[in-house]
Amino acid sequence: MSVEEFLSFLDSPAGRRLRRVVATGMIVSVPLVMRIPGLRRSPIGRAVELVGGAALVVRLAEAVRDWEHAGDARPGSGPVIDVPPST
Repeated sequence: MSVEEFLSFLDSPAGRRLRRVVATGMIVSVPLVMRIPGLRRSPIGRAVELVGGAALVVRLAEAVRDWEHAGDARPGSGPVIDVPPST
């Protein structure tokens, strides 16, 4: 499977459902993950807690949920709008 096929899947209805489920799982699991004692005692866990890691994870989850495939990002590769000539 190529990257383009994977991105096309993520833009399909099934991919949108998958993204929504993953984002919801990330948002719901943040409080549970932040309560793990070993994580909170580690330097990384303290840093994540200090900088508001829960808010960052929620923001990342929202970005996953709301992502839209840009398609081919080359200039001039967007949709073509045929405008009739003016009279």
